[in-house]
Amino acid sequence: MDDIMGLSEVCEMTGKSKNYMKEYLRRGQFPQPVKELACGPLWLREQVQTWMDTPRLRGRRKKDERE
Repeated sequence: MDDIMGLSEVCEMTGKSKNYMKEYLRRGQFPQPVKELACGPLWLREQVQTWMDTPRLRGRRKKDERE
């Protein structure tokens, strides 16, 4: 069961706030949960680690880059 993580554990692992992670999820910039329960979404630790290891662009993209 150590491989399954809820939002609190994801935040602890990434060092990001719940609001930050929810926004990334909303934008499609964070892996989709493997399961949605009444208590919240669940991810595999491997998904979160892969996301952390993947470089991301910093800052906002220009309007013409968003398309």
